[in-house]
Amino acid sequence: MKTNKLRPIALAIMTLTALAGCNDETTYVEQPKQTEDPARQMRSVFDDYQEAINTLDNTEFGQVTDQMASSRQAVDRMYLDKLENIDRSALSDEDKIYYDTFQFDRNIAIRGASLPNPRFGNFDIPITHFYNYIDWNATTAGAVQKTPEDYQKHLQVIREFTAWTNNLHSQYAMGIVDKARLPIVLTNRLVESTEKALIVGSDPYGLLRLGLKDIESHSSQYDNNFIAEYEKATDDAANAVSNLVGFLKTDYVNGARGTGSVDDTNIGWGDLPNGQAWYQWQLDRNSTTGKPAMELSQLGEDLVADAKAEMIRVAELVVKKRGATPTADWRDSNSGIVSERQFNLLDQNGNINLNEFFDYLNTEQFFFGRDGKNVSGTEYAELCLAASDQSACESALVDYNTFKHDANDVVAKYFKPIKTDYTIVPIPANREGYDGVGSYGNNEFNLNTNPNYSLQKWNVSTLLLHEAAPGHHFQNAYSIEYPPADKPDYIQNVWYTAYAEGWALYTEWLGLEMGIYGELNEGGKPTFVNATGMCKLDLDYTTFQGGIYTDAEECNALQYFGSLNEAQLRNMRLAVDTGIHAKGWSIEQAQDYMDANSALGDGDIESESYRYAAYVGQAVSYKSGFLVIREMLDKAQSELGGQFDWAAFHDQLLKYGDQPMEVVETSIENWIKAQQ
Repeated sequence: MKTNKLRPIALAIMTLTALAGCNDETTYVEQPKQTEDPARQMRSVFDDYQEAINTLDNTEFGQVTDQMASSRQAVDRMYLDKLENIDRSALSDEDKIYYDTFQFDRNIAIRGASLPNPRFGNFDIPITHFYNYIDWNATTAGAVQKTPEDYQKHLQVIREFTAWTNNLHSQYAMGIVDKARLPIVLTNRLVESTEKALIVGSDPYGLLRLGLKDIESHSSQYDNNFIAEYEKATDDAANAVSNLVGFLKTDYVNGARGTGSVDDTNIGWGDLPNGQAWYQWQLDRNSTTGKPAMELSQLGEDLVADAKAEMIRVAELVVKKRGATPTADWRDSNSGIVSERQFNLLDQNGNINLNEFFDYLNTEQFFFGRDGKNVSGTEYAELCLAASDQSACESALVDYNTFKHDANDVVAKYFKPIKTDYTIVPIPANREGYDGVGSYGNNEFNLNTNPNYSLQKWNVSTLLLHEAAPGHHFQNAYSIEYPPADKPDYIQNVWYTAYAEGWALYTEWLGLEMGIYGELNEGGKPTFVNATGMCKLDLDYTTFQGGIYTDAEECNALQYFGSLNEAQLRNMRLAVDTGIHAKGWSIEQAQDYMDANSALGDGDIESESYRYAAYVGQAVSYKSGFLVIREMLDKAQSELGGQFDWAAFHDQLLKYGDQPMEVVETSIENWIKAQQ
């Protein structure tokens, strides 16, 4: 008689998860043999941990339940114990980075699973419009496959999607019982974004049926029974989503938190049961610096006030070029009516009126697709078929690609050569209202070209520096092209928003150092002359970007203002995220704060405010990560002096991939010592 034998790891996981709910906290762990090389011990722990997690949950979309959270916590504790039994001091500086990263991961995960409602210790719950896993997982389930054999295997993926959706339904139902549900305002946006994303043609759940349609179009290659089986699996998936959406629109939203209006102050995580503890955990996971909510809030408000001085300097130059009372077409945010308006850029005392200046920089001339220009027939025409506004898309891609080519030559002086290129593509029309102004993934810089949701023309430089080169694209390409010799598989899969976004914000600042906006003065601020960016002396400024600049100096100043405005956005995020989730701000309060302290457009402010409400704690990561990188740069330049090398410093920051910021500090400090 044949018996099935379980591997030791599988047996260990079964034992641990069976005991996960017991009160006895004693854990018996087989410790690594001390005669084994510590570096090899550490890699064995990493490998065994990954295998243990895969054994625990090998489903396509993951099981998100309180029970699974407890089981994962048991595994995390087991492997944290194993790691901490290894002699860290015997590891190389490089291996200490891996050790510390794994240790941070396990500790933050254990903390999350120890809080009430541990299902919230997972990025997948609660799903919101900003991270809509219903849409993303449906895309996977409904995807067209290459061969009949692939479709046979894919049946299981569709069934697992149905099970995942049904489980999600039950998790939201549990939220009603334990009073831990989304506010009305976010529930409504989740429903809207889901319904828009899944519709194909006249089929409200057509996204799930793309594979089925492909099978039916090649029906001669398939048995009728298989087609019927595939159709049933697809129908079951569509019904599961339909039931979930119907539930969210009725039972779930009825009695949910708040009123659903923009002045609703009951939308943050701080208003949930144990919400303040949960929010601090979200902050710690996202910022990886351990700063409390109120400290981050005060830091944000201080930085917001400091940034205004440079904005005033730019405004003074514009007044010098154009006068104090320019006129331009202005769109009223309430009525949508466009009319000519005079702007008083100086107050009665002759000082810059920043709010008027902010408004002036949001007049129609500064937006692609709202400037009255009709651009067509460019090399980007086919790409722009995916966008909602063909002309706005083509004109934006022309400008962004122009700066891409200019920036590449400048950036190369600060980094090792990067072979992998990226493309700039428009966000599809059905996602423009939900995806924000830009993002990066798979060597693509995704640009929102919708005239009502995109950034102004004076933001071209800073957005490209952030999303592409040397921002997120360099993070991705560098870790692939210049990996350490023995980087563990586990480390290749970690992701920290403070590291990723802190780096991208740092590269926006690096634009100043690279002379993108002009030579720097003694205070390290751009002079707007002899720039290396897009504002060339020989350009025809009566036509460039629709003729919005008087000359190269003003072009550099306004592109620099874009950098200031984006830096200000990250300053405000510290205040707004903590405002919503720790202080009880409404969407309206968040929008008013951003409007008063920046020149962000109405569409940008709208999408950003809902994003902070939905993507809890993530907004603080940008500035948190940036400040650590800048601190480490200053330390390296100060201690190394003439030995400091930009390419070597960036090499140390990038080649190991994502790390918690406290690990970045240790890594750079060890690197500095090695250079001396």
